[in-house]
Amino acid sequence: MQDSKQKYLIKIVKDLTEFQKLEAAWNDLLEHSRRHVPFLCFDWFRIWFKHFLGGNKLFIILLYKDGRLVAIAPLMIKREKFRGMITTKKIELIGNFHSHVRNVISNNGNKDAMRIHLETILDFLDRDYTDWDLIELDSMPEEDESLNIWKEILDQRGLKKREYFCFGDWYLDGIDYSGDEYIKKRSKNTRSGVGKKARRMEKLGRLEFRVGTDREKLDEFLALYQEVRGKSWKYPEKDTAFLNEARRMAAEKQCLKFGFLFLNGLPIATLFAIISKGIAYLMEVVYDSEFERFSPGEIIHGEFIKYLIDVDKVTEVDALRGDEPYKKSWTPQRRERKGVLIFNRSLRGQILSVVMNKLLPIIEKHEYASSLKNKFSGYLKKKQGKGMLG
Repeated sequence: MQDSKQKYLIKIVKDLTEFQKLEAAWNDLLEHSRRHVPFLCFDWFRIWFKHFLGGNKLFIILLYKDGRLVAIAPLMIKREKFRGMITTKKIELIGNFHSHVRNVISNNGNKDAMRIHLETILDFLDRDYTDWDLIELDSMPEEDESLNIWKEILDQRGLKKREYFCFGDWYLDGIDYSGDEYIKKRSKNTRSGVGKKARRMEKLGRLEFRVGTDREKLDEFLALYQEVRGKSWKYPEKDTAFLNEARRMAAEKQCLKFGFLFLNGLPIATLFAIISKGIAYLMEVVYDSEFERFSPGEIIHGEFIKYLIDVDKVTEVDALRGDEPYKKSWTPQRRERKGVLIFNRSLRGQILSVVMNKLLPIIEKHEYASSLKNKFSGYLKKKQGKGMLG
């Protein structure tokens, strides 16, 4: 497809051999981005394909202007049953639970340029390549202009859509102060609570915080992490092979750091982060359940973020996926990751639109009403039972 006025050209990458040739151009394009680089870089996708692509097909859209790559839409094609009923052909942004954001990569932060890039990609999918029922743009960052641009373009084109919530993301940006000042800015309850519990723990022995940065010791750090996780409340880690390969990739890029809390030389809590362009992405915190009453997870959060501010000079901390209550104490700002379903103009696409936008809300409302009715009935029976026993 070519637009003579804008001189845009689209190329589709459908196999891994062609994908492998994109490494340099992909990462060069990503250099223009500040946020989410670790989860949109070429190596992240390379590792993801190895573990999760399965029977899905690549459909990566490359957008060129005057022979220069200006945007990448990392898409794949899936065939799946929609709510277990209708088999659909879906185009979606590549990723899964481990993908903290999914997005189109553009070489220009300018909103007008980005709009043209996204319009050109959507026009191709709406006019030239129409063999799909749904397009799903999942886990898109709220703070990125592209989400709103997508919605505006869809409304202008008259394409039916459904927006949905994916997950919350807690963060703190604008950090231009020291680690000590960061701690002072936390609530009085947070500061005093952590301080008291650390002092109580010190009565059990020597409490020590350490940071692991040596990539040559990555296996040692991962072993310590797994040791603590095995004693934590969390389930055994899923997709360990993928996660360890992604962690190794981050270590090779020298942007992975582990924080450890030791008591009498034994690890009781770990927290690690990927650091990129002044942003620290907090990946995982685990602690030994035996010491839960001392809040070792809170202690290590304060120490580790303080270190990242003073040593790595980060200006933003991103706690990533999830609305766990503790995150608000350390990263008090919140934003959302959202998704958009786009329905084809075809008969199947319009049927899916009616199901999703009209029928599904009724079903969900009915299920909610039924749930409330069942709970209320159970409550009445319980009260009646108490009355008879009385």
